[in-house]
Amino acid sequence: MTQADPIERRISLLRFVMIFGVVLLHTPPYTPIAEIGPGLFDAVVAFFQHAVFRSTVPVLTLISGYLLYRSAIDQYPARLLRKKVGSILVPFLFFNLTLLGAYVLLVEVAGLSIGNTRLDTIQDWLNAAFGLTASPINYPLNFLRDLMALFILAPLLGWFLRRAPWPGLVLVLLVFHFNLDGMFVLRNVMLPIFYIGGMAAVLKWDMRALDRYAPWLFALFMILCAAIVHFRVENTNYFRLVAPILIWPAASLLVSTGVGRWLARMSRYSYFLFLAHAPVLLVVSVVYKRFSAHIPFPVYWVLTPVVVTGVLVATYKVLARLMPVTFNTLIGNARPRTVANPEAVLKKC
Repeated sequence: MTQADPIERRISLLRFVMIFGVVLLHTPPYTPIAEIGPGLFDAVVAFFQHAVFRSTVPVLTLISGYLLYRSAIDQYPARLLRKKVGSILVPFLFFNLTLLGAYVLLVEVAGLSIGNTRLDTIQDWLNAAFGLTASPINYPLNFLRDLMALFILAPLLGWFLRRAPWPGLVLVLLVFHFNLDGMFVLRNVMLPIFYIGGMAAVLKWDMRALDRYAPWLFALFMILCAAIVHFRVENTNYFRLVAPILIWPAASLLVSTGVGRWLARMSRYSYFLFLAHAPVLLVVSVVYKRFSAHIPFPVYWVLTPVVVTGVLVATYKVLARLMPVTFNTLIGNARPRTVANPEAVLKKC
């Protein structure tokens, strides 16, 4: 990625911002939107957890579709499968099965009570391990599970993108609306967004065409987020469908600033942050419960994503230095890349 490539800088910036947003989104406790309290801080929490950062998966999915079809690797299914086994399936299995093993030791063997996960049936265990029909035990990784499903469909979607892109869009929107993909893609909103990202790449859309409207589109995004909280909207699927179109141009307001350049540089840590944040969040929340009488909840809620991100960035640096080959393999890099290379994170999807 060069300094003259604003699109890839924007992708890097958005990747880190969105994955930091995932950490904030998952910061416990979770309160259903219908049960949020009347206080101002309750509204702030709901604004970010039920609205703003519900856009994270759609934005990351759009980027994934764009990068995959820009590379045209979908036309080589065997190569695509090999690449995604290394960059998606291996990290999924390692970070999920490791957490499942820790759960077995702590809960099934030591008898501790952690969270509300229940593994009573074979189906529960299969889902916890592999996310077959429900979220895996490392619940953020259901995004990777669904991405893998989309990559399996990628050659078929690519056929439509190159021969009948607009009828293909109508088709995937119908699949989304009627949930025809069933359990194959658990978050069915990902299918049309992935396809739209592919359209942007294959049809060579001008990715900066809406930048002139960035302030207005960002304002519209914030108004929609406020409306979700105010009206206690539970089904945000259609909001998630349009969110990337509003957020992508809004990123142009940051990309050339000092803050934007720093966020783009931090992108190299984002995939590891995504893979590993759930258990660290759990540990922080357990510690907080023991000291909650002395630490106000707003302080905990604001600082927890920052602390978790800092801990995992530091962990990344240590592991990348001590065991570069093993570490890079486990986080989906084909070979060790230096920390100075911000392109590494772009190759995850």
